[in-house]
Formats: sequence, C-alpha cells, structure tokens
Amino acid sequence: MKKILITLLIYLGLISISFAQPNVLTCKKNCGTFDSNDEYTFQARLAQGHDMWGANVTFIEEDIILSEAHILGFEPDRRETLSCGAEAASKRNTDWHHHKNDLWVVDGKNYPKKKIIIAKVLDISARATGVPPGNDILVAHVDRNCDRCNKDIKITPIPIANNLPAIGTKALHIVVPGEDARAGKGRFSSDHLLNGRIWGSNETSCSRQTIKHDGKLNPPMVFDTSGSPVIMKECGKYVVHGLHGNGSDYNGHMYEFLQLVQTQKEWIQSEIYRWTGRTEMLDSCSATGTRSFMNGSNFDVPQNDCSKKRYDDHPGNFPTCNLIPQNNAVAFPWD
Repeated sequence: MKKILITLLIYLGLISISFAQPNVLTCKKNCGTFDSNDEYTFQARLAQGHDMWGANVTFIEEDIILSEAHILGFEPDRRETLSCGAEAASKRNTDWHHHKNDLWVVDGKNYPKKKIIIAKVLDISARATGVPPGNDILVAHVDRNCDRCNKDIKITPIPIANNLPAIGTKALHIVVPGEDARAGKGRFSSDHLLNGRIWGSNETSCSRQTIKHDGKLNPPMVFDTSGSPVIMKECGKYVVHGLHGNGSDYNGHMYEFLQLVQTQKEWIQSEIYRWTGRTEMLDSCSATGTRSFMNGSNFDVPQNDCSKKRYDDHPGNFPTCNLIPQNNAVAFPWD
C-alpha cells in the first residue's frame, strides 16, 4: 500500500486555534440551498459563553439533541476526556464543565444574525473514544420551556436511521454554518452521495463512512460544521445517517469520516430512559411513529458497546462492514 500521510482534523470553530485548516478544495460561497420553507427545523446551533459560540446540534426528540462529543471539548487525543456515556458529565476541562449552567440551543434559521434561544441544555452523555474509528457522539437532554426560551419557534425532530444504506444512496447534508460569510447565513442543505466504504474496528463495527469532498460527486468542504447530520430517506421519511466532524486531507481533497449512528440506538435509548422514563424513540418505519430500542428489543443492525480504546492505525487497515454489499464502493487512496 502506498504510504500516505494522514492528519486527523476536527472541523470546529470552537477549537480551530488548535487545528489549522488544510489546503484542500473548499466552498467559497453559496454552499447549499437555504432552507426557506423550514423543512429542516430539527437543525440548530449550540450556544455558550458571552458571545454564544457553538456548533451544530440535531433534535432527534422534542427534548433530546444529537451531535459529536468534540463540540464540547471531548477531543480524540485527550485521554482525560475519553468517555462511554453518562460519565461525560463529570469530566473536567471540557466546555460542559465550564459552561454547563449557561449552555443553550439557538434557532438555526436565523443564525448567526440572530441567536434566538430555543432550549437550555440540562445534561449530557457522550461516547468519546478517540480518533476514527473511535466514537465521537454526544446526546443531551434539553428543556424547551426554559424562562429564556422562545416557545413560538416550531421544531420537528428527525429520527435516527435503523439500517445502513446501499452504497451510492443519495443523501443531504443539513447544516447551520458558523459566522463565516462565505458559507451563507442560516440553515441550508447540500446534496451528498454515500459512495464511500463503510468501516470500523472490531469494537466499533460499521461506525464510519468515507466521503470525498471533490466538488463533483460530493460538494467542496465546508468548515465549522461539526455535528451536522447527513440525512437520507428510510420508509419514505428523512432520518439521520451520519454526522460530519472528522477526517483527513490528501492530495488537495478532504476525506470525511462520517460518524454513523445506526449502531448506537440502544445506548441513546437508554439515556433517554434515564432522563425521561420513556422507553420509545421516534422511528421512520413504525406505524405509530415510535418504537422501543431498550435492551432486549429487536434491532435492524447489531448494536455496538463502548470501550475506551485508542485506535492508532491507518484508516485503510480497519475492516469493511459486512452487513451490506460494498463491491461498488468508490476506492479512496488508503482503501
């Protein structure tokens, strides 16, 4: 295999001072289609500190948001922030530790011109287990009825996918960009094609999918989008497939390692139960609109456990997911 220099990157304005943006193909302006019809109201931004800086979050229930753990300082190269769940809330030297009493969710449509508070973050849980294929997932319990919350802004949550899509499935990236004017203002969507290999370690099977930002099959890279979802249709309805957030640059292009969420539903359901007592989550294929993903339920794909283990190896050396055919997956330099 040709030797390739791999640099892990985190696409996040919160800690961008630590990670210089690489010289890759990037979007210059008009990076997607503005959500003028409010189709994707589930997408919002976290807000903390005196200037209310933050990153993308997705409502998967009226009171539950999903994102990536590194948006709150659970960095993959910091052993002290490795986490497998509720313990994340007690980790020191994280943004949660410093801002947990002043952490909000703001509306995505008007960001950043207006930062309209729509929820207060009450508690968090994270699976933060190092560089890909380690997990980088955050779920949080929020209060939409807080004193400072605008209750008139309607949010329609989006379910998490049950199944892994076929290679070549069409998808959408939904994002609330940061304050960089080149990306445009307010929530927008852009076409994605799920053409890369789905992979993981033995402990994190089927947890990542590679996407090449080449400006052709997939759009140029947009930075400051950590935690934003790539969505697809399942049973005719949009569902969350994966999250933007980390990857590698090679030969002038960014190779995104989407964090997939299908194998995390049992864990996420357990945290929803801990916070609310509910034993069901939103579901795209259920006749009732909800389904139980508690321990012992039937799952469409095997559920992953969590192990705080570092993965210091080349992405191409991790096994391909065997749950779907991948013979037609686009080959990337390290595959």
